[in-house]
Amino acid sequence: MEIAYETICINPDFPVKQAGFLQQTKPVFRFHDDLHARILLLREEDSLNVIIACDVLGFPYPFQHELEQVLSRTYADMHVHVTVCGTHTHFAPDPEDPRFQAEVMNSILSSIHQANYHSGPFSLSLTSVPFTGVGKSRITGHEADVLLQQLVIYEKDEPWIRILIHNCHPTTQGADTPWFSADYPGYVINRLKDLHEEQEFMFLQSAAGDVSTRFTRTASDYANVKRLGMNLVDEVENLMEEKPDRIPLDHAEYQRKVLTIEHDLRLPENTGDREMSDREKSEIEIGRQVRSYISTHQERMHAYCLMSALHFGTYTIVFCPNEAFSWYLSCIDRSRSSLVCYSNGYQPYLMGPDQSFTTYECFLDTWSHETKLKFAEAIRELDKKLN
Repeated sequence: MEIAYETICINPDFPVKQAGFLQQTKPVFRFHDDLHARILLLREEDSLNVIIACDVLGFPYPFQHELEQVLSRTYADMHVHVTVCGTHTHFAPDPEDPRFQAEVMNSILSSIHQANYHSGPFSLSLTSVPFTGVGKSRITGHEADVLLQQLVIYEKDEPWIRILIHNCHPTTQGADTPWFSADYPGYVINRLKDLHEEQEFMFLQSAAGDVSTRFTRTASDYANVKRLGMNLVDEVENLMEEKPDRIPLDHAEYQRKVLTIEHDLRLPENTGDREMSDREKSEIEIGRQVRSYISTHQERMHAYCLMSALHFGTYTIVFCPNEAFSWYLSCIDRSRSSLVCYSNGYQPYLMGPDQSFTTYECFLDTWSHETKLKFAEAIRELDKKLN
């Protein structure tokens, strides 16, 4: 196996509106901090596996499909599999904008064609720790599962690439923020890179549907991005001090599964007198409006969900497009597996199969109970398939 890692700036060259809040309607052309795409390439004799983490809300699936098709034509003698992930910052350009998509596509392709591969030998380790230093449940009275994982690729016994897998919405700043920003994932990577120039860092967003900085930030500003980001930096530094077991990394095996989605458009039942913040109450009213829009535009609802996994021996990363609640972390063995959301496209909120409390997110979740059970089982199957 040969491995390459590339980082490119994906700041747009033109004004474009942000995506993530309904209030973001006007084009923006200011940059507080740069947006990046970080590309991990795993090349073997007959296969090329590519993981791309972009500082965007989440690219739609056709973007990933086109990228994979172009690379498949270029590397016609190889099985090419591409997984595009979003760090889910709400302060990046609208990923549906065709001009922005084209710019990013061309930059990624150019970087892949010029990638500098290392020949190893390589090994891999995974460490996991509960961590609420950036965010916790965004829903009053609900406890979320917040997890930090560090997947490390070593070359010749030295740590080379550290992949941080964490689940918390990067919405520390306010909806009226007038600039592009990678929010806390970008700040954390930049800070770690300053401290460890010889290493590379990638951020993958996990099941953050019910997790944000809502009750950990003291204000919606970049000062809180730095404050909370430093909490994560410090925790990563603690993990760096550990000496985890490693396994050889000489092969990666890709697997995919397509799930058929059945929808249930019945309105969520009112669960009564749950205590809520004023923000939550106002968001529920917005949620009702969004559900009404969904009900009258059913042609825009997703019919399928692409799920995939990349297996590194006994270690597995499972990828899915959903803004899934952290309940779905219970479907993996976190000692050897990770769940990455906002990948293989981008699909709306997904609560756990038996989570029925009234919240903004439940109005955007239209999957049937049976489909959620199938989704959970698919995660378990992808996790365990080759082990």
